Amino acid sequence: MRAARDYIAHVTMHPLRESGGHSSSEPSGPLALDALGTVRFVRPDERDTVREALARAGLVVAELEGIGPSVRGRLGDVIDDAIEGALRARGEPGAGIAIVGPGHAASLAQRETALSDQMYRARRAGAKGIAVVLGPLRAAAGPLGALEPQDCAALRWLAKAASDRPILVLFDARDARTQAYGDPVPLEQVIATDSVSFASAVVGRLEGSASAAPAMPSAHRTPADLVDTDSPSHREIEPPLRSAAAAEFDRSEPWRTWALQLSAARGPQPLGVLEKLFTDSYVPLNGAIASGLDDPRAKGAHDEFRNTFVKSYTDAFATFAATTKRPRMVLEVHDLAGRIARLHGARSTRLLLVDGMRWDLSRLVQERLAVKLGSRAVLADELLLWSALPTTTMRQLETIARGVEALRVPDDLEADAEPPRGRTAEYVRRLRVGPREIHKLDLVESRLSSARGAVMRALLEIADATADVIARHAETLAPHTLLFVFGDHGFSIDRNGSAQQGGASPEEVLVGAFALLVGDVH
Repeated sequence: MRAARDYIAHVTMHPLRESGGHSSSEPSGPLALDALGTVRFVRPDERDTVREALARAGLVVAELEGIGPSVRGRLGDVIDDAIEGALRARGEPGAGIAIVGPGHAASLAQRETALSDQMYRARRAGAKGIAVVLGPLRAAAGPLGALEPQDCAALRWLAKAASDRPILVLFDARDARTQAYGDPVPLEQVIATDSVSFASAVVGRLEGSASAAPAMPSAHRTPADLVDTDSPSHREIEPPLRSAAAAEFDRSEPWRTWALQLSAARGPQPLGVLEKLFTDSYVPLNGAIASGLDDPRAKGAHDEFRNTFVKSYTDAFATFAATTKRPRMVLEVHDLAGRIARLHGARSTRLLLVDGMRWDLSRLVQERLAVKLGSRAVLADELLLWSALPTTTMRQLETIARGVEALRVPDDLEADAEPPRGRTAEYVRRLRVGPREIHKLDLVESRLSSARGAVMRALLEIADATADVIARHAETLAPHTLLFVFGDHGFSIDRNGSAQQGGASPEEVLVGAFALLVGDVH
């Protein structure tokens, strides 16, 4: 599939026909009815004015705000629901023709039929057309930083529909540079190859012709220092050595991409870039090495990034008490959960701390919860949080209770208590943390303790068990409750396969969090 590009490059955009000689790239005042049949980007400060003008002009206005991760992969259906809601507000009955198919599996023909039915009902209600006003889409981008292909297909279809029907589509101007996928293209256009020269090289090699075979690099690079830009940026290392346990990585060797991305991180990195390097490159490479990958280049890239992170975060953490320039931290969970709850209109909020749930484990748990809860819950948001040092449970509880003050004047803390064992660890328990109450699950911490020497192999089973407990807990919540699930700290895996905690490595500091709107939300 073609690499993600700006959505504007893949749809036909028409300037609004406004009077007064204004540029088509910047809206400047109420939109006339002859703007129907166009697609535009509008600035956030103009959107309310434009929306009101469209409503006064007699259009059915379907507006979407708060577009986040829960919309990912089903944007077409959400837009359809918004249009239906706007029609109901006009007193029109439900759809005469429904879209059939789970989620984004609805065909374009079905969407065309459904839109025709919506246009008919809009005209019957006295409307001159339909306007779709979209809020920022960037929060719905997938792990690769681009809108999902099925969402892009829905937007391309909507833009095309606007070219020959009385429809107006307004995008947020901030999405003009949001990454998106265009129409699929043949694989040969995506992957540049030269079959003839490759065949010649192979034949030449088999015949012992050194001149016919392509030269291979004899040395590979390791990551540049992320902090000290004056340090050497490359270092020669020995050719790779492979273990039998890493044979599965020989087929496609995806670790090469991860190592190269870490290697390209030269000099101080913006926070967003650093977090993306962690989630997209360091975590999968770390997992591959823990599973048996034994290539010096992979280990060199991994260790260089890890060591630089440890030094940088340890140095920076000492300044957090005196500045507001710090990453989003575990100590902010109450404020974060409250903000998400208000955005989604939740009636109540519950915080669930999963002890020891590092970022990759959080993603596994989240995926399994989506299957177990199904339509009984929707994903409202997903976050990456930073733990305070040292990365222990008692330290994180202290920061949640006291906030930034805990960074300025830390208490003398006792060592973490031994986690509950057996069935006791599978219960969600209430915990008073400062003036507020949270809920806590010790299952991950308990399973890590009992999986000494085999933590990596136990992660999937731990994720399944954790998702089971959280799903049962979610079923007990009242309708429209926001369940904010978060890890307090992570863990690293030593050479013996056991979990280690309390350090400043990326996998110990960076943890996952996600918010579920549960209980009869549809």
